[in-house]
Amino acid sequence: MPRSILLADDSAVARRVIRNLVTDRLGDTITYDEAAGGLEALDKAIASKPDVAVLDIAMPGLNGVEAARCISEQCPETAVLTISYYDVKPILPRIRQAGVRGFVPKASMAFHLIPAIEALLEGKTYFASQT
Repeated sequence: MPRSILLADDSAVARRVIRNLVTDRLGDTITYDEAAGGLEALDKAIASKPDVAVLDIAMPGLNGVEAARCISEQCPETAVLTISYYDVKPILPRIRQAGVRGFVPKASMAFHLIPAIEALLEGKTYFASQT
């Protein structure tokens, strides 16, 4: 049975990179939906209940942490993975309190993204170190 992923990033290029990484490794086992911002991600998560929501932390309107909190509350079966170019160490406790189950730095997505998604699909957490 295909698993579903919601990709939310205000950059269409970032969404395409994420989709390509996932497709290359997980292929037909994944279906996708995309959002360009936090509010759209929340609406789509409520409507489709994806297995994993990959959220950029820095999005306009409803940022990724706020969207993660809402998704975690309204769609507890959806595992939330956050991504960012920024150092999240200072806000990591807030990210975890929002119900986020994983974090991957955008600079190391090629290495960490698939293991993170696979861990979340297995009910685990995955917090990659920032380098």
